[in-house]
Amino acid sequence: MTVYEVSTFCFIKKQKVVRYISKFGILFLAGVFFFIIAMNPVTGFGANTPDETISFIPEALVSLPVGPAIVIDKKMQRLFVYYFDGVSFQRKYETVCSTGKNKGTKIRSGDARTPEGIYFPIKFFSGEHLGSIYGPMAFDLSYPNILDKKEGKKGNNIWIHGTNKLLSPHQSNGCIALENGDIKDVSQFIALNETPIIIQDYIKWVPASIHTFLEKELTSFVDRWANTISDGSVQKIGRFYGKDSIYDKEGRDQLARQIRTLKKYGGVITFAPKNLSLLKHDRYTVATFQQEFTVNGRCYEAGPRRLFLKKWRNSWYIEGDIALNPGKERRFIAVLEKTNNNYATHNDIIGLVSKWVASWESGDMKGYASLYTTDFKSEGMDLDNRFALCQSNRDIHVSIKNLRISHHSADKLTVTFEQRYSSSRISGVGTKTLYFKNINDSWKIWKETWRSKTAK
Repeated sequence: MTVYEVSTFCFIKKQKVVRYISKFGILFLAGVFFFIIAMNPVTGFGANTPDETISFIPEALVSLPVGPAIVIDKKMQRLFVYYFDGVSFQRKYETVCSTGKNKGTKIRSGDARTPEGIYFPIKFFSGEHLGSIYGPMAFDLSYPNILDKKEGKKGNNIWIHGTNKLLSPHQSNGCIALENGDIKDVSQFIALNETPIIIQDYIKWVPASIHTFLEKELTSFVDRWANTISDGSVQKIGRFYGKDSIYDKEGRDQLARQIRTLKKYGGVITFAPKNLSLLKHDRYTVATFQQEFTVNGRCYEAGPRRLFLKKWRNSWYIEGDIALNPGKERRFIAVLEKTNNNYATHNDIIGLVSKWVASWESGDMKGYASLYTTDFKSEGMDLDNRFALCQSNRDIHVSIKNLRISHHSADKLTVTFEQRYSSSRISGVGTKTLYFKNINDSWKIWKETWRSKTAK
């Protein structure tokens, strides 16, 4: 048992520990050692000593690809900062803290308890906006989270903050208090809405390799959920959610509808969660990731998402689902809608071009005329000239291939294709371009050009 470990339990400075040891001798030291082991209900010697070899980590840490995580032990009154260096979890910082006066997790406002769960900093307060007791800064946490609310837990204003008082254990009304120097140090690791703050009654220290299977299991679940999103099936997606799940059903269904429409038109879409973070608490697991979609080969980010997962009868279910940047997600859905509108327009335009060919070949000048604007002019020819030229020919045959549609604005587009034309008088092969304009929700040809390849 080191002097540092004695300080972890007693919450006093090393100098005071030395004085106590010299006064009470080896019996005091041994008694404190065995009392610490008794108070930390985790099996295994290494698992009971948080500053033992780094191969033991808090059980809460499953996967942490980006940024640090803060883990708080209420019994030991200690705060740890961890990050993943690409190979293993590393402890970056450690200090004493003070939590609520009363034991247990927070249930209602005013119970002077510190909540237990996985939270995120949502607001920063600098010293000039705080009372003098809160030190130089404070971070408001996301208590109650989506599952706390579902369980009827109340309260707010759970902060991590400094203090201008002498720090002592279990002195707050529910917040996590740090010495002023420590809150300044810890603030360097905190990013709003990103850094997980995991608060536990006591930390369970486990071998770093213990979560290998759990990480694979949860990653597989999130990947299956993402692949089902890519399919656009509302019914199949619903199977991933618990009976009383909390989520934006309207937004999810709108996304599914747009994906189904896109695929109906032949579009290709994939969805890949990026930078998946997995954090475990006693009651649930939190998965956070960036939503990255690929639509017809082009990548779009739809913002971060957070899933609260629970296991029931050996199957995982989503109990809470939050889009962390709903505006960005809505913009992505708008991109899909625009793409689908373009697909729909393409279908309409292809139908109009087919009608244009059929009217021309059959000599249906009324149908042919309905496809043009009244102010049509092209290459020195107005609409009357165009009709006269068509009527002067007999046995007209037109074939087109390699049709391409290009959008220039919401109400203008061009259609370019290779055209082979023959009649009683002339024939030719070349490139035809039809310029369409949307007038009162109806597409009309207002200009056309022809570039001949061969003629006779």
